[in-house]
Amino acid sequence: MKKILATALILFSLASCKKEITSQIVKNDGNGFDINETTGQRLVGSEKVKLLKARTVAAYYATSYIREKAFYVEVDSIPFSKSVIVHHKMSDGTWANFPLKKIRATNTKSEIWGWELNYGVGTPDAARFANVGFSDEFALKYTVNGQVYWDNNNGKNYSISNPLITDGMFMQDGLNVSADTYHSTFTASTTNNNLRVFADIRNISFNKEVSLVYSTNNWRTVKYANFTYANTYGFGGANYSINPTSKDFEKWSVMVTLPLDAIGVKYAIRYKANGVEYWDNNYGKNYSQKRL
Repeated sequence: MKKILATALILFSLASCKKEITSQIVKNDGNGFDINETTGQRLVGSEKVKLLKARTVAAYYATSYIREKAFYVEVDSIPFSKSVIVHHKMSDGTWANFPLKKIRATNTKSEIWGWELNYGVGTPDAARFANVGFSDEFALKYTVNGQVYWDNNNGKNYSISNPLITDGMFMQDGLNVSADTYHSTFTASTTNNNLRVFADIRNISFNKEVSLVYSTNNWRTVKYANFTYANTYGFGGANYSINPTSKDFEKWSVMVTLPLDAIGVKYAIRYKANGVEYWDNNYGKNYSQKRL
């Protein structure tokens, strides 16, 4: 099988890394949460690019066929012109490049880039992949200042599903909880304001607790709600997506009703397993959502 040669050797492993991707919320002083920024980026040693999370979903629902792919990548924040691409093997054996866009800067001199694709039946991108779909193999290419850096999973390339299951999730070692902002929504009507948040969880132990920490008044007051284990990993109702995935990641969700006058909400996600607490608070900035 063809493998991609990295131009920059990866000399360090994340397997023993205990730090979480985001900082931990440590206290609320009445004006908002103070952030302990002792944890930080996942890039180690000479690494310039690293896959954080990727997912693929293919689910049938009635006459609809839901297809989604997403990639989230961390790169070293080197100044000036740069590009980040997913170098993906296709179903016909060829390789194609798909550009990512910058999502945000972190608090540790790195940047998060991503690509979210919905190419199911009836979507604008459906015809684009009607004849040639995706295989389950890819690597990442980061070009900046004329230098090219690869993340090819230590020469193995990345795979996030298996031959019998089309759905999958990958989260980098040490990333144990991650908000699924693509599917999370804040919807409003004359009678209800509802916030629905999805979280991707590493299955560390059977007994676990996943909580939403949120505020509608810029952290002057704080509320908590418990996530529940999602019945299926995919989306679209009665589909055959599995939870957990083949690589033992789980999808959890929570729905909270907000005050009718709330126009926005800020939140973070807390995950407890085996007596250890992990957070995703968007690199110390928390997540924010405005009603649709």
